Amino acid sequence: MHSLINTINLLKQAENQATSGQMTKMIAENIFRDLRSYGLRDKDIVAVSSELLGKLTTDIQERGFASVAPKASGMK
Repeated sequence: MHSLINTINLLKQAENQATSGQMTKMIAENIFRDLRSYGLRDKDIVAVSSELLGKLTTDIQERGFASVAPKASGMK
C-alpha cells in the first residue's frame, strides 16, 4: 500500500494529462495487485470496483454535479 500512496501523491502533482493518465494506470495496477495479494477472487474485485463507482456516483450527486454522472434510466 505504501507504493500506492506514493503514486497517488505523484498523481496530484502531475502537470500534464499524459503523466496523469500514466499515474492513473499505475494506481489501478497497484490496487489490483494488492487486492489479489489479499486473496480476493475475480467476483470480489468486481464487487469492490462496483462499490467504488457507487461511492463516486453518490459523492458527485451530493456535491450537486448530478449532470456529470451517467443517468441509469437512459441506458438500455
